[in-house]
Formats: sequence, structure tokens, C-alpha cells
Amino acid sequence: MLALVGLGFGCALGVAAQAAEPQPVADKATDLDKWASEGQWKNSKDAVESTPAKQLAKAKRLEEIGDVKQAAEQYKRLSDVYSESEQAEEALILAAKNFLAAGNFTKCREMITELRRRFAHPTYLDLLGQVENALARGYLEGRGEGGTYKLASRVRKARAIYENTYKEDPEGRWADDALLGLGECDETIGAFDEAIKHYKELLEKYPGSDLRAEAEGHIAACINKREPKPQYEESETNEARRRIEIAKQDAESSETSLDVVALDENEKMLVDRQAEKRFEQARFYQINGKYRAAEVYYEIVKTRYPDSSWAKKAEEALQELRKR
Repeated sequence: MLALVGLGFGCALGVAAQAAEPQPVADKATDLDKWASEGQWKNSKDAVESTPAKQLAKAKRLEEIGDVKQAAEQYKRLSDVYSESEQAEEALILAAKNFLAAGNFTKCREMITELRRRFAHPTYLDLLGQVENALARGYLEGRGEGGTYKLASRVRKARAIYENTYKEDPEGRWADDALLGLGECDETIGAFDEAIKHYKELLEKYPGSDLRAEAEGHIAACINKREPKPQYEESETNEARRRIEIAKQDAESSETSLDVVALDENEKMLVDRQAEKRFEQARFYQINGKYRAAEVYYEIVKTRYPDSSWAKKAEEALQELRKR
């Protein structure tokens, strides 16, 4: 019995001795291998790849599969962590593009502002102009985050972006878009004279622009909506109708997308205005006893503007006039 007890006690001492022996120190290199650049864990929310090229590839993979929100964040991390790398500028503009696609207008603007702050002469002017114009249009049309602002604020934000795009690259791919946008900003708030100036500047400076038809249509619409008028001006109405016709022809020849229905509505209003003026002239002659002249003008309203709302009134007035 004592032997067994002694044996058991000896085993216990052996186990305790083994437990007391110092264990080998863990290889610290294994832990260090788990670190990404700048001392960030690979699996943390702020992780970046070990080189700018790898981080760029990671962001592009996310963009390719349509995860624009994550792609934007990864491009941003590249520009933050590897700010001196040759990929930093590209990362900033691609971050802006993907934030815009994700509907985050605020972050998109931040990326553009940061890019212009860091790079006095941006390399990616074409892509930058594309993003800026798309952002401005989002504000102007109230899409996405842009719809959370009041109209005056939306127009102010859009105008600032369009003005900067045009100023920075007046000969660039998006300069005519910027001028069209500036015209639309003025048109939206009812500043029709200023809007027309921007549209005409587009037509004069960029004769080859595919936005010519759209600009012509906007000019016609502004002329039509410009109220109140001190007096009727036949020349303006004729100009507006001429521009509508040019817009339709340009759109047809260049296969440009155009809101033809809106143009037709504008033309209808212009025709109605001309018919009303002729009807008023006929009434003036009738009241002053110039019946033959009145008859001529009523006939003009009937034959020249048959689809206007005044054609039927002219017919009725003619019938009454001929009864006398």
C-alpha cells in the first residue's frame, strides 16, 4: 500500500514538474505576418493590402462585381494610406465615381475636393469632368442624396460644380455639358435671359457638340416661358419656332436623344400665341369699323393656325361679322 502511495505521489510530482517547465516562446514573426501595412490588421474594417498595386486591384475587383460602396471605401483607403504612391490620384477619382454610384454625394464631393487640393494639374481630367457633371446633374434633378436639399440649395451646389468644370477645362470633353448645365440652373429658377445666354454660348463655342439640339430646344422653351412681356414680339416667337425646327432636325440627323414631346408642346404654345395676336388685331379693326381688315385677320387665324384654340373663335367671329 505504501509503495502504491509513493508511486502515485511520484507521478504527481512528475506531472507538476512538467507543468512547471518553461514553454517555448511563440514565434513573434508569425504574429507580425498577420499585420498589413501601416500597422493595421488584415481582417479589420480599416485593412489595406501590403502594396498600392494590390490595394488598387482589390478595389477594382469590388467595382467589377458591382459592390460600388465597398469599392469606393477601398479606393479611399488607398489614397489615404499610400498618399505618395503613383496610384493615389487614380484612387481619388475612382473613389469619387463609386461614391456617386452608391448615392453618397457628400463623399463624392469630398474626394473631388481632395483630388483638386493635392493635384494642381489633374491627370484624369476627362473622368473628373464626367464625375463632376454627373454629380451636378444629380443635385439639379434632385436624385439620390440631391433630393434631400431644397431647390435653391440644389441649384447652388450644381452651379458651383458646373462653373468649376467649365473654368478648369474649357476645351475639355465636358465643357459643353457644363454650359448646358449652367443654362438649366438659370432656367430652373426662372432666370430665362441668363439661361439663353449660356445656351447660345454653347452653340457658338462648340459647333460640333452633340448637345446642340438640346440647347436649341431650351432656347425655344425659355423664349416661350419668359413672362411677363411688356409687349408681344413677333420676332421672338418666330425665332423660338425656328429653333424648335432646328433642334428636331439636328436630333434626327445625329440620332441625339431629345424630348420631342416637350418641343411639340412648346411649339403649340407659340402657335397659340401668334394666333391670339392675329385675333386681337382682327378685333381691333372690327371695333374701329374696319370690317374688311378684320375679316382678313380672322381668315388668317383660321387658315394659318387651324390647330390653335383661336381658330374656332375666329370662325364664329367671321360668321357674326358677315351677318351685318
